[in-house]
Amino acid sequence: MRALKVIVCATAVLTPIAASAMTDQERIEAVKSLSWVRDGTYKLPASNSSIAIPNGHIAVFGSDARRLVTLFDAPAAPELEAVVGTSDGEDEVRFESFSEGYVPLDDWSEVDSTALLRAISDKTEEANATRRREGVPELHVTGWIQPPTLDRRTNTVYWALEASGSNGNVANSTALRLARNGLEKLTWVTDRSKYRPIAGELDVMLRAYSFDPGYRYTDHQSGDKMALYGIAGLVAAVAGAKAVKVAAGAGLLVLLKKFGIFIFAAIAAGFYRLKNRLRRRPPQPTADQVEPKV
Repeated sequence: MRALKVIVCATAVLTPIAASAMTDQERIEAVKSLSWVRDGTYKLPASNSSIAIPNGHIAVFGSDARRLVTLFDAPAAPELEAVVGTSDGEDEVRFESFSEGYVPLDDWSEVDSTALLRAISDKTEEANATRRREGVPELHVTGWIQPPTLDRRTNTVYWALEASGSNGNVANSTALRLARNGLEKLTWVTDRSKYRPIAGELDVMLRAYSFDPGYRYTDHQSGDKMALYGIAGLVAAVAGAKAVKVAAGAGLLVLLKKFGIFIFAAIAAGFYRLKNRLRRRPPQPTADQVEPKV
């Protein structure tokens, strides 16, 4: 029961959903067939890193993680390498790997949280027309819950935003854990009332996640591949800002497409739409039918 609940409920938090001919029972069977794990430490080969699954969590990796996303009618990014959710069905965090090269921190002072917030808000308002056509409540960015912050001890940048709508408020939080050859992007979207900066799901996952020796940010050596931008450009690209400073010859559109232009509404609209769908509860299998595979 719990394994199904985490997929049904947690996917409602993160995944936009389109019309599908798949029945609830077919989704249940497909979810059951995935290789679920619920304890131990697992290697992520694409990023040369590991996740120690915390107590009370279950996870899928690699192609199973991408299959999980597509089961709920959302495109699965090739960079997605893991989805870890709470076993009570409340939340999930997605892990994406980007081998962009070493990202220097020299330009951190150029991160403009005011400009970033304005860009995200503008994109959200532009998307209201689409939401209205699809019968989805409009959303409006309220502001930063946590503006972009750099933790130099762990070489991690993180931030959290809030948006309001007729169905309630949503918190979207992102963390970029830097590595010698790139970075890992962690994303957690949840109800605003549930967001916690300390001991929240993003914090729990950052503590459970680590790059392997030799691939950490501090393992950087002269001659390593360098990213085409600094940390300010990276944050702007992930947040979807238009003014991104990149090295000569690097296409801005390519960079923005690589990370996926952040449109708050696209995530939150899916949350509301699927949340309403789930008021019609799907058939519930017995506990032994949904026991995760270890």
